[in-house]
Amino acid sequence: MEISVSTLGLYPMSITEVLDFVTKQNIKNCEIVKEEPYYTLKEEDFASYNIKPSIHAPMSDVNIASHIEKIREISINEMIDAFKMANDIGAQVVVVHPGTVPIMGRKYMDKILKNNLNSLKTCQKKAEEYNVTMCVENMPLFENALFTDVYETFKLVDEVKSHMTLDIGHANNNGFTADEMLDYDMIGHIHLSDNDGSFDQHLALGLGNIDVKRVFNILNERKYSGVAVIEVKTLDHILKSIDYLKNINIL
Repeated sequence: MEISVSTLGLYPMSITEVLDFVTKQNIKNCEIVKEEPYYTLKEEDFASYNIKPSIHAPMSDVNIASHIEKIREISINEMIDAFKMANDIGAQVVVVHPGTVPIMGRKYMDKILKNNLNSLKTCQKKAEEYNVTMCVENMPLFENALFTDVYETFKLVDEVKSHMTLDIGHANNNGFTADEMLDYDMIGHIHLSDNDGSFDQHLALGLGNIDVKRVFNILNERKYSGVAVIEVKTLDHILKSIDYLKNINIL
């Protein structure tokens, strides 16, 4: 298992500043959120660094479950662009969110769920074409979210024939224990943050009520060989999370 840092808590730093920071922390992985200022990156951006990237596909202004076909198509194309960039920069994993329920789509849930499934199946085929691993993420509790239940996410990932990004903060926000959220064999990627269960706070590890030690005990027992990404909102909370992981002998 390797630890990574997400640009979520670092933007709007330049990519050079981000990679310099990650290198200074002696961490060998970085997750790039493919939105400004990292929307378009090239292999040469990483050439002078010993850092393995992963990509988080765009989250803003996209909805792969939309009942407006042009919006759904554009959203799928944004995911495909993320796969292309991953292939270009040498990233193996691309994190993809399921869609959401549009305000005027609430009375058409069968259609929304079908759109979401079909979009993810299309994305999975494209990910395979670009030789990258698509990992579908479980969602936090918010209005119009789909796949907040980890067990429903497990079923979705099985149907799509992809892998899963387990966000432990999202799972805790939905009331799942460490053992429950890790009760799945196709977890290919992990997002780390903490919260008190009331909402998706993306706090530093150790500042909420998630049993983070139990999470890592299970991962070690199962010989998890993927990446676990520190995905918190501020630079200070990244540093606190790194200190926490050092204190429990993960880093």
